[in-house]
Amino acid sequence: MCPVVDLVLKTVGRAALPASLLLACASLHAIEPSKVTDFASLEDLAADLALREYQAPSQDLDPFFKELKYDGHRQIRFRRELALFADQGPGFRVEFFHPGWMFQKPVRFWSLGEDGPRAQPFEQKLFDYGQLKLPSSFKAPEGYAGLRLLAPDDLAKRPFEFMVFMGASYFRAVTMELGYGISARGVAVNTLGGKPEEFPDFTHFWIRRPVAGATSMELLALLNGPSVTGAYAFEVQPGRTTSTRVKASLYLRKPVEMLGVAAFSSMFWYGENSHPKPYDFRPEVHDSDGLQIELKSGPSLWRPLDVGREMRLSSFQADGLSGFGLAQRDRDLDHYQDLEAGYHRRPSVWVKPRLGFEKGSVVLVELSTGEETWDNVVAMWRPALLPSSPREPLRVEYDLLWLDGHEPRGLARVAATRRGFVMDSDDHLIVLDYTKQEVEAARLDDGLPKVVVRVNAGEAKVLDARATRQQDGAWRAFFRLDIPASTSLLELDCDLLDKQGKALAERWVYQWRR
Repeated sequence: MCPVVDLVLKTVGRAALPASLLLACASLHAIEPSKVTDFASLEDLAADLALREYQAPSQDLDPFFKELKYDGHRQIRFRRELALFADQGPGFRVEFFHPGWMFQKPVRFWSLGEDGPRAQPFEQKLFDYGQLKLPSSFKAPEGYAGLRLLAPDDLAKRPFEFMVFMGASYFRAVTMELGYGISARGVAVNTLGGKPEEFPDFTHFWIRRPVAGATSMELLALLNGPSVTGAYAFEVQPGRTTSTRVKASLYLRKPVEMLGVAAFSSMFWYGENSHPKPYDFRPEVHDSDGLQIELKSGPSLWRPLDVGREMRLSSFQADGLSGFGLAQRDRDLDHYQDLEAGYHRRPSVWVKPRLGFEKGSVVLVELSTGEETWDNVVAMWRPALLPSSPREPLRVEYDLLWLDGHEPRGLARVAATRRGFVMDSDDHLIVLDYTKQEVEAARLDDGLPKVVVRVNAGEAKVLDARATRQQDGAWRAFFRLDIPASTSLLELDCDLLDKQGKALAERWVYQWRR
């Protein structure tokens, strides 16, 4: 760092720096992407970039590719036999996406081996253009649009694409049994707070050449946006659970209204708890059906997703976070009846914190939607404290697990949330189904747990809260709500407790809106 910049920042702060001094000093100490060899050098690059004015990634893309629509762009296929690292046999390989349609920003790549960084420039010969009639001459793109990772062929006994990075800082993964669904993000910026939301880009990637017999892939990525830069390291291991170790150092170019890390985007149109339901042949349509949170000293929470006419915002203070994630718990095809989309095979995602999650909150945003095309649910970790200058990185580390589901500490799970009116009454009825749980008879009265319902915000009376057993022995809890006409929003929670007041199931939390 420039000594003059250091001195001014320490004494009077960033606001006192003349723009010319800031840019000149950053230029003197700039690190070229071609010189990045490890996470430390990538941190230096991101730190220097944070002192520069933001320049959005762009390219003069040939009009033929710029004007492609969805059906045209999807015809362009990477030639699998030419994948990066294919020279090592049927091990880990990398394929690139062609720019076009809505993916027009250039992304640049290097491979990292014993001989140092090696650029991977755009090459037309890597692609099969299908039925597209290419112009006799066109300008080659300056970079690719993203990448996909392929596992060794012997892992699943078939070609197995397990992760994709494409668009802003979005990435998605699958497991050996579950397909694509929820998307992860490197960072969320100003999703809340009134300022325009920003979508920083992963602009550069460095992919470490895998060694023979490797079980994981390692990547570095540079994040760049109007308000933030970042250095990211990913170590990805595919399998029945696809695990991703994420390490990131974030540098704020300027103050932001809010910053979310370990962020996800998902889709929820309607489920068994939604009223009214759209005029659609399918009983449910969603990629995720709930938010799951575990605290080191506190309850395990399950918050079913729901949407209405207005945005829903929920914030859960989570000092001492043990983990959180969006889950798709309903695995019954009959509950979706969608043979094409396969919503019953969408993965859940679980975040296991390692560094930087000591104090803050888990935030859930649910946006109104009238169809299933766009993600309308966002969940993220919001740190309580953010750096005050670009000299102070925000460092986080976490494991990101793509899996069937995370079990809540041996407690019964909420399997379904249903609601409606009580017959011949305007009281509202809430019905909660739980997974089967073996409990010593001495802990229960008449073999049933105590149902404790709390109204934490809004006005309503809880009536007739009790539990029963279903045919398979699992518990069902239900309660009535007398809700005044003046009440438009309620924050509710429900516990199943034994005779000593100990939890038998995760805590159900819900936001009810009229």
